[in-house]
Amino acid sequence: MAVVQISRIQIRRGQKNLGSGLPQLASGEFGWAVDTQELYIGNGSVAEGSPAVGNTKLLTQYDNIFALADTYTYRQADAFLLTGGTVDSPVRRSLQARLDDRISVRSFGLTGVVSQVATTKLQAAIDQLYLNDAIKGSEQSRVILHLEPGIYVIDSTIHIPPYATLVGAGADKTIIRTTTAVTTMFDTVNSSSIVGTPAANASTTTLNQPTNIRLEGITLETTVPNKALVLNNCKDSKFKDVKFKGPWVSGAAVATTDVAVEMNSLSGTVETKNNIFEECNYVGFSYAVISDWDIHNNIWKFCNFNTLSWGLTFGTGLVTLDSADNSGKESGPYNNRWNSCNFNNINKSAVSVKFGKGNVSSDNYYTMVGTNGGAEYLATDSVIKYSVPGNTSVGDYFARTAVLSYTPGYWTNYAYLPEIEGAVTAEFGETHVLNSITQGAAQTRFRLPGEPDIASQQFDIDYILSSRNYSATRTGTLTLNVNGLSKSITLSDSFNYTGLVAYEDVIKFSVLVQDADSDTVNESIDVLVASAMPGDDLSQLEFKIRNRKTIIDATGE
Repeated sequence: MAVVQISRIQIRRGQKNLGSGLPQLASGEFGWAVDTQELYIGNGSVAEGSPAVGNTKLLTQYDNIFALADTYTYRQADAFLLTGGTVDSPVRRSLQARLDDRISVRSFGLTGVVSQVATTKLQAAIDQLYLNDAIKGSEQSRVILHLEPGIYVIDSTIHIPPYATLVGAGADKTIIRTTTAVTTMFDTVNSSSIVGTPAANASTTTLNQPTNIRLEGITLETTVPNKALVLNNCKDSKFKDVKFKGPWVSGAAVATTDVAVEMNSLSGTVETKNNIFEECNYVGFSYAVISDWDIHNNIWKFCNFNTLSWGLTFGTGLVTLDSADNSGKESGPYNNRWNSCNFNNINKSAVSVKFGKGNVSSDNYYTMVGTNGGAEYLATDSVIKYSVPGNTSVGDYFARTAVLSYTPGYWTNYAYLPEIEGAVTAEFGETHVLNSITQGAAQTRFRLPGEPDIASQQFDIDYILSSRNYSATRTGTLTLNVNGLSKSITLSDSFNYTGLVAYEDVIKFSVLVQDADSDTVNESIDVLVASAMPGDDLSQLEFKIRNRKTIIDATGE
């Protein structure tokens, strides 16, 4: 039946902050503080069993739960762990303070839902944390901004100031995406920037330049040609588990506006230097990394470069160096290193250094590089190109070597373009094995790239030659000196031998310059082996290559 009347229950009421304040309530009696919107109940007397006489406040919708929850203590139940001076004086913190320890972009209104345009809120979060005048420049302001898993869509450039740290849940988990031509997705700005206004690059000095920036666990994705990250005068920063994902596919047009990472300096004093890229992925860009400035001491390690037109390109946009003092373009990129990286499906060169010295490639794997999207044997470009002396390759593996060097089916009709073009000191990483060196006249066993435009070069081939059926083992070094002007070659063979004296010198090496692709240019060097071992012999040749090449230094230095 319908309720036609509700009996009214009266409880004591008044103002908490008027007169003597809240009175002692009887056992189980309610009291309502009208002025503070608080509800209390009387504890009762000790004789009734109450632990203490007084009033207990009841939680209502008007209470700030964060202010009430002020007794958080780290591992409070573990008596052996002291957070304060004694067991009886632990460090207690409010729930508000505890939650503020971790800063999430969601606290600034970002949802990670693709339908939300995140530009304004993401920039606001960065500005408020790192450029707010109240805390700017203090160590306490150098906090970590966490980006939860999701897709954050931006429609203009996000500016990153010094000491900013943006950490996502991981590449392809936290994705920052643009579908519009924004020119640049992320760039670095100096500490003169203020909330809402990034500082002009011209105002950058060594005192305010971008530094100690950290990006980690994020994908920067653009579905149209853009620059994903532009480092302007950035130093001492780290980029880990960042995936740079672009729209470029093999055969598409190449543009210097379609770049994963561009590295710029303001001058020879305010430079981009000492940055580390670790476990980063570069995929789908015309250029993975590009710089025409004197950037230096930057490191790439454990990175993957895949489906690109060019990989690392240093100084390729310069016609000549600028000799003016402190121009920032006096040498080109120098003393940069990349090691333990994988380069795969790079249409042109994986590394191209037109200007700059002291750059080192070490322990990297280069596969399907310099073939313009074709098979490994269809070489169109060198894998690494060093246009000036002073750069190095140590321990690198090139898939091209096995195909064009000692696979007989590719000894004719296919030019052996070099793994490393230009001036270099190189020690290749792979040990090659040739089985079944049998009795017979000299015949080609493997090839080397002749590189006709080089001034001169030397190959040192460290080898072990072992007979499977007879006591005969030879260890030595074949040295090939190639005169780039006359195209002549000299060969020497220095070795140590153990075994039967009769077989000490019955296997001989010789060389022959060849035009493998019939274009009238002798671009390949054939290494021939002749054996006078017994007819039932099967010798094995293991070898590893070192190569030194020189050209006339275009810089004159």
